[in-house]
Amino acid sequence: MEGDSGSEEGRRRAHPVMRAVATQVLVPALIGLGTGVCVVVAFGLVEGLALSHLARLPGGLPALFSLAALVATQLVTRYVTRTAHPATTEVYILAYHDPKARISLSQVPGRVLAAAATISFGGSQGLESPSALMGVSLGQIAGGVMRGRVRDEERRAWMIAGASAGIAAVFSSPGVGMLYGIEVPFRRDVDGRHLVPSAVAAACAYAVRARLIGARSLVTLAAAPIFDTRFVLGCLLTALACGFGARLFAIASLALQRIGARTTVWLRSAFAGAVLAALAWTGHALTGRWITFGPGYYAAAWVTGHHHAVWLVAAILVIRTAGTLTCVFGGGGGGVFTSLACTGLLVGQIVGQVVGRAEGQVDGNVFAVLGMACFLGAGYRIPLGAMLLVAETTGNLLMTVSGLVVVALGQVLVGERSVSDAQHEERTLPAESGADPRGTRR
Repeated sequence: MEGDSGSEEGRRRAHPVMRAVATQVLVPALIGLGTGVCVVVAFGLVEGLALSHLARLPGGLPALFSLAALVATQLVTRYVTRTAHPATTEVYILAYHDPKARISLSQVPGRVLAAAATISFGGSQGLESPSALMGVSLGQIAGGVMRGRVRDEERRAWMIAGASAGIAAVFSSPGVGMLYGIEVPFRRDVDGRHLVPSAVAAACAYAVRARLIGARSLVTLAAAPIFDTRFVLGCLLTALACGFGARLFAIASLALQRIGARTTVWLRSAFAGAVLAALAWTGHALTGRWITFGPGYYAAAWVTGHHHAVWLVAAILVIRTAGTLTCVFGGGGGGVFTSLACTGLLVGQIVGQVVGRAEGQVDGNVFAVLGMACFLGAGYRIPLGAMLLVAETTGNLLMTVSGLVVVALGQVLVGERSVSDAQHEERTLPAESGADPRGTRR
């Protein structure tokens, strides 16, 4: 009898553990695997097929397609998605902050297709936001299937894990993906409660991406850094340039969105397409590459492939960033996640050449890596993800420590700005603590 009683008690104790394994590991793993497959298919069709074919067209023909990039996006938005609000870049963040929110699954194909239209015609955006949305959708579907058998908070965690999986797959970074889902909803906070399912989903999505089509990084460390005065100066300059640069980018982005909202949709998209085409042609005339196309991999390959004059890199920095902002103004359907990282990479490369450390033999790409992480972390207010990105990209202790400092300084210098107006300052506190609905302490 005593043995039977002990066995029953053991089963009762084991039940919560088995439940936790199922809800925090097994289901997030399935969501991550499914998201990874979806992202691989979307990436292969859009960037691997459509955009690469566009870039290989003869002469200046590819620039002409940019004329139609944003008009095509608006056609998809109006007749397929049937709504432009909220923007795809904000859907996950808004859903996170409303516990009762449900994303419209019927809109997901249209939002992905709108992003595909922007990118396939040469827009300066990427698939990050649609990828996160696909992951969130799978998380929501899983929650719907398990409705009544799991708690609402567990179903919510699967949506968050899906967002992490989408970014991990499209950005080829399990670390950044893991933290995206729990960090990007806030400007000064992180939701550590959902770290485990986010980590599992991100790892599985990245593994699918790496196994099927291989990982893809904007930049890799070409040579180990040398710690000296030039290195310290370069780190400080990178933090200053990226922190203030991200601040200006955020101000310009939100201002252009407000201006665009007061402009006729078709006039705005046509004008933005003309500007985008001019930028594409100018960039190609200077570099021989279509550096404005896509999320930034063409520009990154150009700038890190050979040594270029500082003035030329600076010109490409302006052209590439202007292309991204033009897409924001014109209502592009993609995201600016990788584009921010590319802008930071270009800033870091300029800093490296200014301090004499960007020619590949000594400290090759060091400041490009730091700039990539700092600009991305400051622009989207995701310092933990950006810090981990440096460690993940380099595997070097000195670079990891330097990344901590550079990203932290960038966060200070960006101030209260962010490229996302939907982010809350911090997590909402219980009512008795005096928190307002935006999550800012009173």
